[in-house]
Amino acid sequence: MRIFRELRNGSTVDGRTQLKKPSGSLSTAEAISVIANGMALAGHFGDGTLGADELASGLIGSVIKDRVSDATVWQEYLETVLKERAEWRDLYRACLEVSGD
Repeated sequence: MRIFRELRNGSTVDGRTQLKKPSGSLSTAEAISVIANGMALAGHFGDGTLGADELASGLIGSVIKDRVSDATVWQEYLETVLKERAEWRDLYRACLEVSGD
């Protein structure tokens, strides 16, 4: 998952934006878990299509391990990276809704 890779590396894939790193490892297994959980939610409560709403809570739960420092890292990522990607507007909106912002 691109978000995990960028946060793990401390920069966007294109290298243009430096990012703070969260306290957790954001492993490949966690990324797979976020996708699997989203698919389960989509199949059980939705129309079976994995979308932004299904990914948001799992994504936030994986990134924010420390409520203080990681919440700041996540907010910065949302506002400086995710918000600027037109193709990820739905995910940005869903993450804001789950975060309560």
